[in-house]
Amino acid sequence: MIVFEDVRQWVEFDLAVRREWRYRGGRRTAREALAIAACSPDGHEREAAVRRLAVSTDPEALPLLLIRCVDWVRPVRELARSVVPSELDDSVLRAMLPLISVLRRRQVDDWMTTLLRDALPSVLDSALASDDRESRRWVHREALGLLSRERLLEIAATHPDFVVRAICGNALLDRGECVEELLAAGAPKVRVRALTLLGPEAAVAHLADRSSAVRTMAQVLVPDPAAHYRGSPVSFGAVAGLGETGTAADAAFLEGHLADDRPRIRRAAVRGLRRIAPESASVPPLLTDPSPSVVRQVVTFLRGKPTLVDVPTLRALLSPGHPIHTRRAAVALLRDRDTWLRLHTDLTLLRDPDLAPDAHQDIHAWLAHSAATYTTPPPPLAAEIDTLCTALDPPLAREIRFALPQRP
Repeated sequence: MIVFEDVRQWVEFDLAVRREWRYRGGRRTAREALAIAACSPDGHEREAAVRRLAVSTDPEALPLLLIRCVDWVRPVRELARSVVPSELDDSVLRAMLPLISVLRRRQVDDWMTTLLRDALPSVLDSALASDDRESRRWVHREALGLLSRERLLEIAATHPDFVVRAICGNALLDRGECVEELLAAGAPKVRVRALTLLGPEAAVAHLADRSSAVRTMAQVLVPDPAAHYRGSPVSFGAVAGLGETGTAADAAFLEGHLADDRPRIRRAAVRGLRRIAPESASVPPLLTDPSPSVVRQVVTFLRGKPTLVDVPTLRALLSPGHPIHTRRAAVALLRDRDTWLRLHTDLTLLRDPDLAPDAHQDIHAWLAHSAATYTTPPPPLAAEIDTLCTALDPPLAREIRFALPQRP
């Protein structure tokens, strides 16, 4: 007997019968044989199986009939559709919702979509709670007219899926309802739209918003937003906003917050300095910051700026005494310098328990994409690379040495 806890597994079974030899031949019970026949590659066999499933009381009959309702052969799906509607009361529909949601995406026609749309009023709560993301979003779009203002606002303010929140929030904004509530608790895109509806006075209060999208819209609506940021209490949004709208004259203010106790503030200050003071000498020391998110911003700041941090400093940061996020940042910046320093760095890390796996992978990427380079390493670096190759497997060492310029 074939039993699945999740009705969606019948879709996988349908595909497996046509693809896997284990379903061909062998001894089967009558129920197993019928289920396999319903998924047979032979259209005539599937059609005959549908006729038998139509009078079957076995629990697998309905999911198999639903699958055949979107069969690629017209006579098979029309026969299945003539049988299925009489089987679908509300309790059965709720049980079959996950399967119907999957089958609705099959590119046959809109029959399954219409079936689900027509059933929504009677199975609304179950459909709204679908664990299939695409179906859940579709149901919320279709159910807008079935949901009260209060229910829409609740979903727009609290649903874990931000797309669903935007669907319901935009529906309310289309009616001009709950604008202030949605500005306070909606999805970021909904809050941006709500802000445009409320105008400049509301925008001032959201210049330091936690959301960059809302902050940007507020900056558009408020004249000289940087002046507001300069006089605002220190917060993540205020520091980030000044970095987004300020000038080079604000660099000292942002540099002063590189030592803030809060990682979010330090991160926002580095990001802002990247825009208004891209050569700031205050940023490189943060390569040893205890926060990985701050160090990631520092790496982005330093890319393409070799004068701000030298190679010996970066090599010193590879030491196992440093946190792993600092060591990885140093590796990333060394690899960015040039193709030969990248190779040398990887070779030096092959015995490092934390960084060796990535170094191995990068060496193979280097051989695939960077070995055919027209540059040559300085002779001392070439000699170091050649020496490091002695510890490699001979085939890998030969590949690397072949890419090195030939020494006289």
